[in-house]
Amino acid sequence: IYAKLYGLDGINIDFENIYLKDRGILTQFMRELTPLLREQGLVVSIDVTFRSLSENWSMCYDRKALSEVVDYVAVMAYDQHWASSPVAGSVAEFGWVENGIKRILEEVPNEKVLLGLPFYTRVWKEEIADGKVKVSSTAVSMGSVEKILSEKNPEVIWNESSGQHYVEYKEGKTTYKIWIE
Repeated sequence: IYAKLYGLDGINIDFENIYLKDRGILTQFMRELTPLLREQGLVVSIDVTFRSLSENWSMCYDRKALSEVVDYVAVMAYDQHWASSPVAGSVAEFGWVENGIKRILEEVPNEKVLLGLPFYTRVWKEEIADGKVKVSSTAVSMGSVEKILSEKNPEVIWNESSGQHYVEYKEGKTTYKIWIE
């Protein structure tokens, strides 16, 4: 009803942090939902993560079976280093994305893959507390990065290993790091 009301072309399903034991239930849900949505002329896609050993973040998706059901599989190619990551790093390094896509293509036909890229990055903050480095981060828009660059005027360098520009600057004893996505 809402798809017609708002003139939508399709529906994207985004379930995350699913129990591994519910993997088959998710696939069956999509098998039952997709025909109902297609009857309404809608395109159907589902979000998945890159393959990893994380049960609730990655192994919970049967990417091959899902790709046989839906029109598109949208790969969330971000959060290589997530909000509470123990180390600072890129949201989506070039090599990490490339390797992740290669592995996805082992299970999903290339014509069904949508690549979801980050339109944000993280400002990483490293502080020394009790002799240990305490790492925290804040997600920011790309516009916010531009503002930081103009205000702080740090040196922007090309980081070959990440395939991105990188910024690092200090304020007192705190080090800030930004991988520019």
